[in-house]
Amino acid sequence: MARDRKTIKKEMTDAFIQNADVQTLYGLTPGSSFEQEFSLVSLENIIFEIISFCIWTHEQIVERNAQNSRPQNLPNFRAAVLNFHDGLELVWKDGAFSYDLTGVTDAEERKIIDRCAVLESDDGELVVKIATDNAGSLEPVTEPQKTRVLSYLRQIKVPGVKIRLINETADLLKVNLTVYVDPMIIDMGTGQLLNTSEEVYPVKDAIDNYLANLEFNGAFVKDYFRAEISKAEGVKLPVVDLLQWKYASLPFIDVGEWQTSNAGYFKILPENLTINYLPNVLVNS
Repeated sequence: MARDRKTIKKEMTDAFIQNADVQTLYGLTPGSSFEQEFSLVSLENIIFEIISFCIWTHEQIVERNAQNSRPQNLPNFRAAVLNFHDGLELVWKDGAFSYDLTGVTDAEERKIIDRCAVLESDDGELVVKIATDNAGSLEPVTEPQKTRVLSYLRQIKVPGVKIRLINETADLLKVNLTVYVDPMIIDMGTGQLLNTSEEVYPVKDAIDNYLANLEFNGAFVKDYFRAEISKAEGVKLPVVDLLQWKYASLPFIDVGEWQTSNAGYFKILPENLTINYLPNVLVNS
């Protein structure tokens, strides 16, 4: 961060006044300050004012150039994607594209990209995955918004680099579970928690929690999924009988130990989730 002029001048005058040769030359009192020995109109003070101004100006230019020439690595480009403001025009200022937010009162509301992942393909293409948060549910931005996002990306990218924007509905999972539970507190038919007056479904809540906390473009890991369900109240042993995945119009296929998503996030529709509840006593029978 560039120093202010006052700091620059003080650092120079402190070094000047503490120099033994300077003290001898001027007949200065050791320990005195520059201000005590030299007036505002003295030649020495004027010289330090000029030098400090020149140094301050130079540091301002260097800092600005550093900010405008950040390397376009993946984290920086991801931050730029998240900074997209829908409906606002980019302007070229101080050597970079930016938004003029003067008088804009809804700037945060215009930032419609809530999740983003940027990857580089083997041929150097930048793959950008995005999603927006609609009341806690991730979904693609609208087609008109996608067009504007793509135009924005083409402006901020490095010339010659190809961009592939992925703005898709969630990849789907199909899950069949057998869950051994404490039959005293879990209803075998519905999976509802019985020891509370509230309507709570521990297994379904655990599934929702796992998906909600999964890193965008992160892998769905079968063991982590099973571990999350294991922590639910009343659950003794969850068994994943079936785990399948699909995206777009492709058919479901079996998942091994883990699976990444095409869209960057997953969803389990009610019709694709089957939970069979069994009393825990069957484990030891």
